[in-house]
Amino acid sequence: MKTPQAPQARKSTPPYKAQSARDRRSIQGRQRGFSLPEMMVAIALAALFIATTTQALSPALAFFGKQETAAKLADLRLALESAYKEDARLVDADPAAVFTVAGGTILPVTPDANGRCASTATTFTAIARYLPSAAAVSAVDGWGQGMCVYITTRQSWTSNGLTFPYHTIAVVSPGYDGAIDATTALSAAGALTLGGDDKGILLDGRKLVGSLVEIATEQINRASTALASYFVTRYQSNSSRDMGVDYFARTNRAGGVSAEFDSAGSMPSTGGAAVPITNNGAHTVLGLAVADVTDPWGGTLQLDNSSDAVRNPQNSNAALRSPGYTARISTTLPNGTVLMRTVVGSY
Repeated sequence: MKTPQAPQARKSTPPYKAQSARDRRSIQGRQRGFSLPEMMVAIALAALFIATTTQALSPALAFFGKQETAAKLADLRLALESAYKEDARLVDADPAAVFTVAGGTILPVTPDANGRCASTATTFTAIARYLPSAAAVSAVDGWGQGMCVYITTRQSWTSNGLTFPYHTIAVVSPGYDGAIDATTALSAAGALTLGGDDKGILLDGRKLVGSLVEIATEQINRASTALASYFVTRYQSNSSRDMGVDYFARTNRAGGVSAEFDSAGSMPSTGGAAVPITNNGAHTVLGLAVADVTDPWGGTLQLDNSSDAVRNPQNSNAALRSPGYTARISTTLPNGTVLMRTVVGSY
């Protein structure tokens, strides 16, 4: 009897070979790139998208650039005004077309042949402490374009026979188009003309100096009123009501006691000349603080109660040695102009 043989196992393809074939087909599918027409279509669509987006965003970009430019110009104007008020004596002491303050000097920045303004990070360094942001940030407008700076030479105006010096300064943005218009200019008299889409601010030196003159005049008037009141008070405190005494000073020019002067008073003699009212504490006798007698240009009001310019017992001119005695309060502007008020002693 034959022994039955076990059936032979059917040969099959190793699993890994079949898997390898699928992998190859998958890899081939993944490696397939874009055709040239497909790439050209993609590029065209991207260009169309960019153009459409740019066109749609253009008004918004212009608006926000305009807003930021306006804010920066406003900050610059405030900073320039603050610096001018604090250092007016320095600003107007220089006749050139520059803006000099304690922090340094701002020079003109005019447009090049293409209308571009080459302002730099240091253009506004001189007024950096007055700016809310870094000077470098303030040197460019809302569109990232440099600012132009225009400055007049020292100008002057006359009022009541007195001459007052000033400078005018303008800062201009070239606007959205990035170029200063050919008609944009600052005249020698300080008038700003803006052309195209240029944006700018003007610091009118004449107006600003006019306000400083008003402040100085008020200070002189206040000190003069206090001095006049002092004279009357000292006269009234004299039991004999002696009208031959000069109550504006307690001593003569040399500091000596004399019957012609109010030796019981507190007001020191100015020694035959006009001197700072803070000398020997004269301002405190009048109830004034140092700030009250410091003019807008940083100078100290001057007091004269004993020179030949005022009526007093020691005047070189015999006709000016008798009552009513006078004194003067004054201050000198950067160009030498003197603001002054004469005080007449009342009995």
